[in-house]
Order: sequence, then C-alpha cells, then structure tokens
Amino acid sequence: MQDEQVSIDRLEDQIIDHPDASTKQELHDSLDETFQKKLNARAEQIKSNQYDRRYKSQDNGPGGVSPSSGGAGPGSGTVNYQFLITKYHLQYEYTDYGELEQEINEWFTKNDLNVLGGLTTLPYVYEMTLEEQRDNFPLEDLKIELLKDSLPILKVGKLWEADSSITKVSQVLIYYSLGEYENKSYVQDQLNSILENNTNLLKLKVYIPLISLLQQFFKHRITTDKSSSILKPITPIVEQSYFQTLTLIYVMVQSAINLPDSPEIEEFRQWLAKTDLLSSLIEFIEHWKWKPNTSYRIRYLIFLSWKLILFEMGDSTQLKKCDEFLIKSNDIKNKKGKDLPETRLTCSPLDYFAFREDLLDKYPLYNDTKLKVFDFSEFHKNLDNSEDESDTVSVSSSTSLDDRYKYFMAMNTYSNSLTNLVERPKTNKSHTVLSQLPAQTLHIATPVPSPVLETSDYMSGGEKIRRSYQVNQAMPFIYPNLSSLVDTSSDNVEVPYAIKEADEILKNSVYESYSLKRLWDERQKFMKQERGYLSEYDKDKTEKQQQKPKTDSIDIDDVNDDTVEKDKSKLYDLYPDHKSEINSILRVERFYNKNLVRFNAFIEVLVDTIKYNRLEYNLNFAEMELNPQTSYFATNKGNNYENLPDKEAAREKINHILLSQLEVVNVKEITLKASTSIILLLLKWFKISHVLKYYYLTSILFDQQFFAISLDYLSRSFNNSNLQNLSSQDSKIHEDLNEYEILINQNKLMNPKIRIPSFEFFNNCLNLNQDKFQSINLINKRLISSLPEILDDNNINHVYISECNDNFAFILSNILKIIKKILIKNVTQRIFTLNELKPTELFKMIVMNYDNEAFTKPILKTLKKLIPYQGRKWKTINMDLISLIYLNLKLTLKDNWLSGKDLESDFNNSLDQEIALRALLQFYNIRKYPQQMESIGYHIDKDFDIPFLNLSEDQDYF
Repeated sequence: MQDEQVSIDRLEDQIIDHPDASTKQELHDSLDETFQKKLNARAEQIKSNQYDRRYKSQDNGPGGVSPSSGGAGPGSGTVNYQFLITKYHLQYEYTDYGELEQEINEWFTKNDLNVLGGLTTLPYVYEMTLEEQRDNFPLEDLKIELLKDSLPILKVGKLWEADSSITKVSQVLIYYSLGEYENKSYVQDQLNSILENNTNLLKLKVYIPLISLLQQFFKHRITTDKSSSILKPITPIVEQSYFQTLTLIYVMVQSAINLPDSPEIEEFRQWLAKTDLLSSLIEFIEHWKWKPNTSYRIRYLIFLSWKLILFEMGDSTQLKKCDEFLIKSNDIKNKKGKDLPETRLTCSPLDYFAFREDLLDKYPLYNDTKLKVFDFSEFHKNLDNSEDESDTVSVSSSTSLDDRYKYFMAMNTYSNSLTNLVERPKTNKSHTVLSQLPAQTLHIATPVPSPVLETSDYMSGGEKIRRSYQVNQAMPFIYPNLSSLVDTSSDNVEVPYAIKEADEILKNSVYESYSLKRLWDERQKFMKQERGYLSEYDKDKTEKQQQKPKTDSIDIDDVNDDTVEKDKSKLYDLYPDHKSEINSILRVERFYNKNLVRFNAFIEVLVDTIKYNRLEYNLNFAEMELNPQTSYFATNKGNNYENLPDKEAAREKINHILLSQLEVVNVKEITLKASTSIILLLLKWFKISHVLKYYYLTSILFDQQFFAISLDYLSRSFNNSNLQNLSSQDSKIHEDLNEYEILINQNKLMNPKIRIPSFEFFNNCLNLNQDKFQSINLINKRLISSLPEILDDNNINHVYISECNDNFAFILSNILKIIKKILIKNVTQRIFTLNELKPTELFKMIVMNYDNEAFTKPILKTLKKLIPYQGRKWKTINMDLISLIYLNLKLTLKDNWLSGKDLESDFNNSLDQEIALRALLQFYNIRKYPQQMESIGYHIDKDFDIPFLNLSEDQDYF
C-alpha cells in the first residue's frame, strides 16, 4: 500500500481504475479479497490514531487534544481524524405518575386555594371545632371523634342545597387530609402527615358519604340541565362544596396509590368498583360536552378519572402481572422468556403458514409425514376449554390441505369471509408483482444445461415496463432433487435439505399470543354467523346448537356485568393466588360494559385538550418582564416613572397578570398529561381484557383525527417562535446558530418546566418562597453543543442531556405510544393516513437529538410500519433511521418489512381492511353488549334470527 495516507472512499478507485504498482502485485488474489485487505489496513490505521489520541487526552485535559497541537504533534506520523458518530442522550425516566408532592401541587391553582376556604381560614375552623369538644377526649382521640361526627352530616347532606354545615365539615376534613400544615415547617413533614391522616380517613370510610354526595350531585345537575333549555349556573357556595368534595376524594385516591397495600386500601378499591365512581365521572364529562358549564371544573374530573384508572385497574406493574396471569392460565406456549429464550428469533403463525404455502407451491407433491408441521389445531384447541381432547384433529397426521386451511381460520383463497381482509397470509402467489413473473422453461432432454434467464416484461399499475430476471417462486420446481434420484426406494418427494432445515427452524420458533387467539376465536364466531351456520348472538341457543355441556370452569371472556360477583368467586377458587389480577381484569370488563356508548364523546373531550393547546403565549417576553434586571421598570424608559407614587403597586400588578397567564399555560400542559395518560392506560388495559376492545378504542381515536391533531401539537411544540429567545442580548449566540440548531435547543422539551413558586400549594401552606419579584427561567439557555462529550471504547461520542421539561416529556412519550398503538398490524389504511401527514422528519429529529427509550422505541416501531411505503429516494437519504430500526428493535425470522411488501395490493385493499375490521368490531360489541349497543341504535331482530339446525339422524324433519 502507498506510503501516503489515502481516504477510504478512494480505495475503490485506487484498486479498480488506477491501481499502483503494489496493488497490481496483489491482484493475483481476487478483487474482493484485495479490496477487503486494504479496508482492514485502513481501519487499523484509524484505530491506532484514535487510540493514541485517547491516551494523549489524559495529559491535555477533558477536550482530549492539546490546544497548541492542533490535534497531532509535528513529526508524530499520525493524523487526527474527527469522530464519525455523536449520540445525544436525554436522561429522562418515564413513570406512570409522579411523586406525591408534584401530584398535589398540580391539582391546585392559585385561585383554588381561595375556593377551598382560604389556607389561613382552614386551620382556624379546624381549631375552633376542636375547642368545642376538647374537654371530652384526649387530643388524638378528639381528632378521630371529630372525624366520626362529620360522617352523619355528610350522609344526609346534598351539595346543591348550599348547606353551610356541609361546607364547615368539608373544611375540617380538608385541613386534616392536607396534613394539618399549620404546625409544619418542612414539605416532607407535611407529606408524611398527609399519608398518615388519609390512612385514618380510609379506616373510618369517610369516602362512602363523599362518593354518594358527588354522584347525587352529578345526577341532579344532569336532570336539571336536561329539563331546561337555559343553563342554570351553580352558586359560589355550591361550587365551593363541590370542589372540596372533589379535592377530598382526589387526595385520598392519590395517597392510596402511594401507600403500600393494606386491608383499608383494598376496601377502598372495592367500594370504588362497587359504586363505579369512574363511570359517573365519564357520564358527567359527556354531559358537560353537550351542556358546557365552567362551574363543573372539567379539568379536575379528567384528573380524578386518571387517578381512578391507575388505582382501580393498576399501573404498568399490575398490567404486567395480569399479562403473565393470562399467559399462564391460558397455557400460552412459545412465549419469550417462558418456553423460548429471550435471544431466540420468532415468527408469527401467519408467517409460518405463508412459508408452508410457498413450500407446497414450489414442491406440490411433497408430503413428508416425518416433518411435522406446526399444530394449528392444538393452537386453536386452547380457546375452547369445554371441548374434549379426543375431538381435536391433529394437523400433523395425514390431513388434507383443506383441513389445514380450516384450522387456520379459513384464511385461504377459497374463503370469502369478510374478516380474511384483517389478517391474510402474504404468499408468493398472492403478490402482485411476483405472481406475474414467468415460469421456468421446460426442457425435455436430460441432462440439460442451465436455463437461460430471460428478462420478463410486465406492467404494474400503468407504470413503465420493468425488466426482472427473477423466477416465479409460486410455480412448481420442475427439476428433480439429488436426494430423490439416489434414494429410489422412497415414495416421498424430497426437498433440498436447506428447505427442510428452514421449516424446522420456523416451526420451532412460532410464538403464541393470547390476543391473537382471542382474535381468531372471534373471527370463527363471526364466520359462523356470516355463513348462517348458527346464531352467535344468543349465548344459550349457541351452546344448545353446539351441544356443549356446561362445566364448573369459567373463562374470563364469558364474565358479564350481571353475574360478575358469582363469576368472581369461581375465579377466586380456580386461581387463589391471583386475586388482584382477577379484580383488575374484571374491573376493566365492567368499565367497558358500562361506558361503551360514551367512549366516543369521552375520547373527543380528551383529544380536544390536545387540539386547543395552541402554545400562543410568548415565553420570551414574559421571561424578560419577570426578570428584575430586564423588566420594563429596570430600563431607561422605566426610569421615567421613578417618581410615581404607585410604581411598586403597578409593577406588582403586572407581575401578577404575567404569572396568572403563565399558570394558564402550565394548567393546560398538566391537563394534557392526564388526557394522554388516560388514553394510553385504556388502550393497554383494553388489550389485556380483549384485543377487540383495544381495536375499538383505536378506531375511535382514528376517527377523531388523532394523527393530525397530535402531530400538529408536536410540530407547534418544537418549531414555535413563542418558545425561542430572540432577544438582543443573545444576538451573538443566534448569529452562530442556524434555524435547525435553534429548533432543537429551544422547544417545549428543552425549555424548563414552568414553576411559579409563589403559586405552589406547599409554599403557600408553609409560607415559603413568598418573594413578590422572582426571576423565572422559561427558555433554555444552555445549548446542546456546549455540553461535555464522553468517548467510549467504540470511539463514539456521547452527550448526556440532564435537564428537560419532564411534563412535556411525559406527554410526548404518551402521544408517540398512542400513535404506535393506533397503527394496527396489517391495517394499511391508517398507515397511509399517517404517511400523508409526513411525520418522518419530526420523528427523525427527536430520535437523533433526544435518544431515550420512552421516545425512541415507539418512534422506531412506527417508522418500521411507515418506511415500506416511502419512496426510494427517501430510503436512500434516511438509511441511518433504517439502521436504527434493525439495531434497536427485536428481529424476527421473517424481517422482510423493508422490501418485501406488496405495495399495490396493500393500497387497493386498505379501505376494505378497515371496513372488515369495523364489521368484526360491530359483531363483537353487539354479541357481548347487546343492551348498550341497542341504546345507540344497533339491535338484533329476533324475527329474522337464524333457525335451529340439527343434522342428527334421529331427528324427524317433517
């Protein structure tokens, strides 16, 4: 190799076009080997240079290079190459909810403290009430007796009657619930007192009359609003009592979430499930949508609904336990970590079925009974616990191809079921392009030379003629295999050993999914109804037609609202160690049953919180005015008003207005946290309950234009001049930065979270940070490029971003996960809809600049579904994103997502797939929840029901 240094991109030219003398001597080897040798030598040279630089950096400081050396000392013989890769990591950890201090702070606004009765008034009312009975009991017993005396007043009270006794009792309970802050000096002391006092409230079951009061108020307001065309506002006293009741329930729920499990907490959870306060909240939110009233405090209802879902159904930890319980109870096989190691690549039953179809198309006479295929009948048998094992037909025995199609839910080309569009095997013969390739040329004479590959011309959607040198893989292979020629005694048609090995690998790696089993079971019921075989709408009649004996066992899918208590006891007997998981699953079922008809309006309210969060308030101007050094009164123009007697009062009033406006911006962000978290939690829990519940909620979100609304919000959050600092004092910085660098450094994620110390609840309780003129930082000043870089052993620079807006990070993670979940597998209409909004540039910016699992994983999963439908030029430009998908997401045995899609067929069938999915969802909801569906216009006509069909030989038909 030449003595002078040459770059890697010149090696190919050096070898092929203009080889030097040394290269010509090496060309006696193959061209590939020569090129690889030079690449390896070049790599070793770069590695040694960077190795020397790393150890020199120990003497030259954290920058790694001596300022006077310019990267390499004279005569050193080394060249200092720049780093090729720099990764930016955002240090943020996603959790389902925050600390108790944060959650209580976010519940209150500055004005709410006055609505409660005033933080200085509450201790006075509490002490006065204690003084009335101080002589009768010791202090600790006196507090408990005071709480007990409040229960009878709450039981007979009514919030809408403006009863002063309820207001007084509520003030006493609120002060006790909020930790008796009058004698506390530190926030942690008050937090400990809040947990302890709310534990006592739970033991006394104060929540029973409070929940009853709230539900009665909801019913009264719904009745009142419906009876009159003019909305009647509620009085300030009623609104005060209403807010106090909401606050008491919220603090108790939040305390129960943070406390360890105990008998009183479990009783609280059971009472909430029994009274179904969550459904009452959703019903009242739906009523507010059609009858808006600012006194109803809808933000607090959304916030309380979020906490009730977390408390009653469970967080991510409980969700994982329920998933493991369902896998165990339904005997799900080949689950990673259970029957298969985590490192084993898997494939879906659909992929394996398509592979078998391609195999039989290529070798149609092949029927090796020793090569046992995956037992699809066993896969289906687990769905039906009442069916005897002796009735199960084994696919591995000599069954026909039609039987295999039957056990695969009639997904073959001979079935015309509407649901076949939901999941269809992508075989070679069904591919729009591959099916048009020519068959192999047949040669009569043997032996024969290899066939000449001729180009084939075909048209695809009116496009220009393309030429392909491929062979149609769906046509039979006409040449005999060597093993079949040698072994003439065998009647079996042999296939190449690689094909056998591939079949064995795929067969042993087929994974099972509880959601997929449930989907196939519901599809089978739909096809029976579709063909007129029997009626799936009448459960008793269905059991009679199928002649299934009733057993003592019970399936969670068969639980309904009418028999939930009896079914719960049976499930407890079957699974005594999984009572909490059973309670969570049954709670989700009851919640879905009760609110099925309200989901559309409820989701629309939640989506509107994203839609109307415009981010139109200029943070730059607010920050300048709130800063004592840069405010108007501190400038030369402000000095003109130095002699005004009320200058300090005017400045204080301006600051209060600005802080109030900032509080509105912060409240919108906090509300958005609750809204996105509710949607995400419901999606997760519905998928655990039944996959079609999850599909139904994704359909509602898709219809509510969640893609367009959420992406519009994210675009405003990252590219918004109101979030950027354009002041003259930083003009030098902005001159050195281009538009993209400003965008990634000053946005909703990188700007600090809005904190107003003088408005925070705990600061007002304990009289902390009461300075009227405090500097508030609203826009990020520390650029990412100025952060320190850390070099690892792989010569990769790592930059760690430690400060961000954790509230917006929570929202961003939720939105990205929701988008990923709406994109259901094999439903391409939603992919095309999202692609039209062009989200890839936004996603790429987030992935490249804020590497965090909470953002990166959902984005890469979404991009994996979008990229196959991008153009060739886009793929060429964004190969770094494609590489990230392969490096960070789990691989499968059939990872042909990048180039193996049938784009023309997917486009033509996209709308039909969505229609088929909606038909299946409608069938499921009508079959499982007929009363709820009837209330919105869907009902079963008994007169045209399917007649009873009995093919028994003993039956007299005439």
